[in-house]
Amino acid sequence: MRCEDIQSHLPDHLAGSLSPAAAAQVEAHIRACAACAAELEAAGETWQRLAAIPAPRADSKAMRARFDAMLQEHRHGAAPAQPPRASMRTHALQALAAAALLVTGVALGRQTAPQPAPPPQDPQLAEMRDELRQMRHVVTLSLLQQQSASDRLRGVTYTSEIEQPGSDITAALLDTLRYDPNVNVRLASIDALKRFAGDDDVRRGTVGTLVDQTSPLVQIALIDFAVEMNDRSAVDALRRLSADPMADQAVRMRAAEGLGQIG
Repeated sequence: MRCEDIQSHLPDHLAGSLSPAAAAQVEAHIRACAACAAELEAAGETWQRLAAIPAPRADSKAMRARFDAMLQEHRHGAAPAQPPRASMRTHALQALAAAALLVTGVALGRQTAPQPAPPPQDPQLAEMRDELRQMRHVVTLSLLQQQSASDRLRGVTYTSEIEQPGSDITAALLDTLRYDPNVNVRLASIDALKRFAGDDDVRRGTVGTLVDQTSPLVQIALIDFAVEMNDRSAVDALRRLSADPMADQAVRMRAAEGLGQIG
C-alpha cells in the first residue's frame, strides 16, 4: 500500500474494523514508514483525548446555545432548523466532535518526513481544518463548565492547542479567572491569558481582577503578570494593595516591588 492508502485506513485501524489482512498490511507499512507512524500516533492521541472528555450536561443552556451557534456558523448563515431535544444535541455534539477531530487529525497529522513540494490547497482539507477549529472551541468551552476542577483545568490547558481562538475563549478564561473556586484553575488561567496579552482588553481584564482576588497566590501571580506586561493600568491597584493592612504581607511586599518595576 502507498502512504495515501495507509492514511485513509488509519481511522478504521484505530477502531479495529479492518479485516485481518488489511490490518496486517497497515501494521507492516507503519513499521517501515516513519511518516505514517507519526500520522497514527497523532490520530491515536486525538482518539484518547476524545475518550477522556466528559460529556456535557444535557440541561446546560450555555452548551446548547454554543452548539446552535456552531451549527449556524457552519451553515454559513443558512436559516437554522428546528432545534432538537436536549439529549439529541448532546449526542450530536459528541458525534461531530469525534468525527471532526479524528478525521482532521489523521488528514493533517504531523509531518515528520521531508516533502519535495507542498501539495495544492485542498478545499475539503481546508473545510475539515475549519471544522476541527470549531469543535476544539466547543470541547474547550464544555470542559471549562464541568463541575470537576481537574476537567476545568484540562479545559484551560486545552486553550493553548487552539490555533485561532475566538473571543469566546478569552471571555471564558477571564470568567474562569474571576469566578472559579479552585485556586489552581485560576492560576492556570493566568498563564493561558498571557498568550493574549497583546490584546489591550484582555490584558486590562486580566489585571482588573487583581483587587477582587482573595488568594495571595493568585494576587502575586497577577502582580507578576502586570509587571511582565509592563501594564501601567495596574498602578492604582498595586498602590492600594501595597498600602492595605488587611492584605497578605507577601502580597503587599510584591505589590510595592511591582510599582517600582513598572516603568
